[in-house]
Amino acid sequence: MNQMLVVDDEQFAVEGIVHGRDWSLLGIGKVFTANGADEARKILTRERIDILICDIEMPDEDGLSLVGWVREHSPHTESLFLTCHTEFAYAKKAVSLGSFDYLLKPVDGEELSAAVTGMLQAIREKEEQQSYNEMYRKYRSLWQKEQPRRIERFWQDLLSRRILGFGDFLERELAEAGVGLGQDSRVLPVLISAQEWGKPLESRDQEIMDYAVKKAAEEVWLEGRRGEVVTDKSGVLFVLLYGESPAEGGEAAPPASCSVRELTEAGNRFYEACQDYFYCSVTCYIGGFRTLQALPGLCESLRAMERDTITRTPPVLLHVPRPQKTAAAGLPEEIHLSGLVAPMLNGERETVTRYIHDLVERMEERASLHGQHLESLHQDTLQIIYHFLQVKGISASDVPGFSAWASARVRGLRQYMHWAEGLAAAVMETAFEPEETDGVIQRSIRYIQQNVEEEISRESIADHVGLNPAYLSRLFKKETGQNLIDFLITAKMNRARDLLDTTVMTVSAVAQQVGYSNFSHFTKMFRKQFEVNPQEYRKVTKRMD
Repeated sequence: MNQMLVVDDEQFAVEGIVHGRDWSLLGIGKVFTANGADEARKILTRERIDILICDIEMPDEDGLSLVGWVREHSPHTESLFLTCHTEFAYAKKAVSLGSFDYLLKPVDGEELSAAVTGMLQAIREKEEQQSYNEMYRKYRSLWQKEQPRRIERFWQDLLSRRILGFGDFLERELAEAGVGLGQDSRVLPVLISAQEWGKPLESRDQEIMDYAVKKAAEEVWLEGRRGEVVTDKSGVLFVLLYGESPAEGGEAAPPASCSVRELTEAGNRFYEACQDYFYCSVTCYIGGFRTLQALPGLCESLRAMERDTITRTPPVLLHVPRPQKTAAAGLPEEIHLSGLVAPMLNGERETVTRYIHDLVERMEERASLHGQHLESLHQDTLQIIYHFLQVKGISASDVPGFSAWASARVRGLRQYMHWAEGLAAAVMETAFEPEETDGVIQRSIRYIQQNVEEEISRESIADHVGLNPAYLSRLFKKETGQNLIDFLITAKMNRARDLLDTTVMTVSAVAQQVGYSNFSHFTKMFRKQFEVNPQEYRKVTKRMD
């Protein structure tokens, strides 16, 4: 409960304020009184006083002097002056001392209650801001000190298919990174998507808050569970929960702490923590346990879920695999992959993956298959890959890790499946990602330029191009090197400068014209962009003219 101190040399005035209403209804637990400045100082030194109501005119020392002392020795205290005078000099001095307000005597009870209510609200906001600043400083310090870790680099390389996911390749990478998993271990991925921020953030602040969200994910998701929280090479945040390696000849049951119910509860707790501490809304896309070889494919599917989710989402979404095609009854004598060509050329990545899986399943049903069939399948797949590169005008050297993929020996249908899926994904990403990205970025920029005088946001831009806001922000930053919100602000400030140069509109009218209803925020953004406020800018340009 807050505490209040009333200071006035007139005892009847003090009594009237103390007993004029039930202050506990406003959240004030105790009211202290003093008839002079010296007595008030003793109370302020001994007690934590949140609200000070002080008469300006007192015989031993005026209230202005007392509040000046309070400002230095009890800066958290909000002050309210009482005065019999209406002179502007008193008001000016009160404002310079940081007084919340000043009221004329005799004080109206309702007016005083309203003023105290406002002071209590200001105290709460100040405490919230202080808590936020402390949290910000804590994570900023950690963010500056922490260095990249080998384990995170391992997961980044695995998820981007830069590690061959079978045989000695994977075993060696696991050992070098010290992940603590075996080649047959299973991992459950959770994609964390920050949907919107409740407070405007600059680029540096955005990076620090992203880091804070990552550390919070470790605290919530890894409580009682083995795993890692990593940011992949495209900037997507993943929680990777480790399962157990299967026993000899058997299946590994997922840990008890990773049931759907417990994962959903963890997602809801994480959502609430992000809203309470970081002023952001998140969605958790939860996958299922997969082998390390199958993990990149599932993570790609989760990214596709996030990319295609453009409406408001619940805190937790579970991954639902798309149904596989029904397997054909028989397998022809010759192995044909002609059905792979069209979806690859059209950029239909999930169709390509399903086709490969379906082909392997049908081949596994044939007991008469032997090594020559597998070799033929391997060579035909490479021919299709080279044909795809030729049609798209891409050199094999442009595909990350292509030489390792092309020279890898494949033993067994399951190895073939992971190899073919990974190689197809790598060449298709090289072929289509720049084209898809350029189109989205250019449409976003055009939308901003065409609507620069409207009250647009990250969400409205993302809605225009049909993408998830968090996904679009990462894509924009990756491709342009600039934060999407910073680009939008720059466009608006440039338009505001043009209006100041070419029209006689008032500065406040210019602010409204470019979509800023908060004049002080507009002034702050303009100063940040051009190092002068709008009024100073107009004066300088007028003199130059």
